[in-house]
Amino acid sequence: MSALRRVGTAFVALVMLGGGALVAWNIWGQGGLGATCNYALGCKSFLCVHHELTGSAQTSSGGRCTRSCDRDADCGEGARCVVLGDDARDDLPPLGKPDRACLWVHELPR
Repeated sequence: MSALRRVGTAFVALVMLGGGALVAWNIWGQGGLGATCNYALGCKSFLCVHHELTGSAQTSSGGRCTRSCDRDADCGEGARCVVLGDDARDDLPPLGKPDRACLWVHELPR
């Protein structure tokens, strides 16, 4: 019975260490709003979008961490809260896609 207890204790310890590692990775290893990303796992919000606003059109771009929003003030400097088009929504994970998210504005040359 003592061998079984040791295995159980080791298993619980590994689960706790794994959970702690995930928390640390979430705090220090993932990008915040506006950080560059390739995949959703690279963002604290787990939302990486590969589109930006060029004028009023949503165009392909490098990936940036985004989040759901209700108004432009939720997005910070250089981004706007917009209803995502189908292509931009396809960038996001299959479950929990927001209807509105922050997209960065690419200024048109004058």
